[in-house]
Amino acid sequence: MARSKRKHPPRPAHIGARYVAIAAFFGVICLACVIVMAVYQAKGTPPPIQEGYTRTYTVPGVRGEIYDKNGVPLVKNDTGYDLVYEYGAMPDTRREINEELLQTLSAIRRTENEDCLSKDSFLLEGVYPELRFVSELSDKESQVYTKYQKFLTLRELSEEETDEDSLTAYFVKRYVLSEALYTPEEITDLIRLYYEMELADFGAYASYTIAENVPNEVILLLEESGVEGVVFSLRSERVYCYPGIASHILGQVGKITAENKDYYLSLGYSLDALVGRSGVEAAFEEWLHGQNGTRVVRYDENGRIIESYYDPAPVSGKDIYLTIDIDLQIAAEEGLRASVDAISTSEAGAITVLDPNSGALLASATYPTYDLTKFDSQAYVDSLNANENNPWLNRALGSAYAPGSTYKVGMALAALESGCIDGYTSYVCDHVYEGLKCLGTHGPSDVVDALRDSCNVFFYHLGETMGVRSATRYTERLGLGMPTGIELGERQGSIAEDGSDAVNRMAAIGQADHAYTPLQLSVYLSSIVNGGTRYSAHLLDSVRTFYTGETLDVYETTVLDRIEISEGTYDLLIEGMRQVVSESDTLRRTFRNVPVTVGGKTGTAEKEGQTDNALFCGVAPLEKPEIVVSCVLEEGAVGARAASPVAKVMEAYFKKQAATDSPS
Repeated sequence: MARSKRKHPPRPAHIGARYVAIAAFFGVICLACVIVMAVYQAKGTPPPIQEGYTRTYTVPGVRGEIYDKNGVPLVKNDTGYDLVYEYGAMPDTRREINEELLQTLSAIRRTENEDCLSKDSFLLEGVYPELRFVSELSDKESQVYTKYQKFLTLRELSEEETDEDSLTAYFVKRYVLSEALYTPEEITDLIRLYYEMELADFGAYASYTIAENVPNEVILLLEESGVEGVVFSLRSERVYCYPGIASHILGQVGKITAENKDYYLSLGYSLDALVGRSGVEAAFEEWLHGQNGTRVVRYDENGRIIESYYDPAPVSGKDIYLTIDIDLQIAAEEGLRASVDAISTSEAGAITVLDPNSGALLASATYPTYDLTKFDSQAYVDSLNANENNPWLNRALGSAYAPGSTYKVGMALAALESGCIDGYTSYVCDHVYEGLKCLGTHGPSDVVDALRDSCNVFFYHLGETMGVRSATRYTERLGLGMPTGIELGERQGSIAEDGSDAVNRMAAIGQADHAYTPLQLSVYLSSIVNGGTRYSAHLLDSVRTFYTGETLDVYETTVLDRIEISEGTYDLLIEGMRQVVSESDTLRRTFRNVPVTVGGKTGTAEKEGQTDNALFCGVAPLEKPEIVVSCVLEEGAVGARAASPVAKVMEAYFKKQAATDSPS
């Protein structure tokens, strides 16, 4: 039964004042009643009854879900209820609070749901009064030790002056754990709970979660027992439909941190809200997050629920549909991993897949990567932190590499469009030019020959004649060294500047100070093969209402720049890229299962003191480009090796396209 907490007015000192006070008191009560009735009438909700009591519960708005371009779910929600102890809902006395906590534990155990109890880091073992420190406390790297230090700091206690007995005595005294009232097992349970509550800074501004994702039977049992301090908080846990796939794209969610607390509070978030910390979860937080509501529950004097309503109702977040095609994403990740694993010198790489006619990012993979479903394992997170190849790094967007010979396509475009050369211009390759070597001895070579054979000598001449800056005026506008527009964080890279003849020669073959991300390489090649239009790369396809699927917003294709490419120049570049693949036995075998004409450019970029990086940028079909794929294999040694993951993606793309186009 609820206890009245109303304070009576102080007794007046003399008789006359008594009547004045009584009249004033009733006047205030009447005015308050009128105001309350008016407020509830305005809100459209009934006023609370005089008997019994009313309690309110925060109901979080469910976070929006994430889908691929075809509506395939990538991140969904698994909802349930947590048992949360709320400071403001507790009974008045310590004895009543202790009884409620024990009742809660009893309900969980009676229904055999102890696995739902929140994980703790209790530092004592045994049963009161024979409690002793656990062995893990001697390990200063352990979570038990770290949390114990936090506890000592919070309570201004000294580790040297605190032993098992003094610690036990502290809790027994502070929380009135009398042996006359509780069994040794109950005292042990209460000490354990209070230790975790103190670590959570339990109080008016911080609740404590006793159990997570509890079944309905526990909720019903506690409802029947009339436990006041425990509320049932709706929880929503992110479920990753393709574990280990697209992790860098999707990103993580987590609790609000001290650093960004003020920002989120200003937006109306609760302190225990989950927010996006990286990837799509962070980039589209504004759409994905839901708005909390309040559930009002009215009880009669016997603790039975007589009414329940929302004021206000929770609002779900919006669903995000990405440009990613999950089938291409899987092909990209599997192909990348297989190639890196097959090369003894390589440990990492990245691949990006673009629609050259819109800038839509169809897939983006980084290796090594991580599995978002395993983050509840500290050992797994520690293994990621210890990996010297840094799985946390999104290499597709965040690592810049010398483009090597993939730069020659842009260099050729600049030379042709500026009038420095034409389709008939030829240079003789004798393997060495001004002390710099070529990959072979190619004899007289025009621009198509030079692209096909990746003739360094031809491009040394261009670099010497044009200077680097004349070329980068074109390649910048095509996307190299420029922001791509992608909604996630990215690295801008660096653009080579004019220098000596030797520097200009090296810059012309994609060395010197050139450094670009795999996504920039895809944007650059897309801008060439679509005829000169640089589209903003993007991940967002559309925003839709939760569950109903009603479209609220659609991404509008954005043009960042446009350059004129003559028909003659375009045809020469396309032919050069066609011959790169068709005239190479290795590349023909690599792309043999792709049912359309493939073009591209290999790149082998030098790294001082290390094995060369391998690069390949590919496009298909050459007659009407639909897909551009760029791959970098760190220390892959030979550019053609980077073509294998590109081929896997193209095979998946055209296989899916054929299945879609075939009659049912």
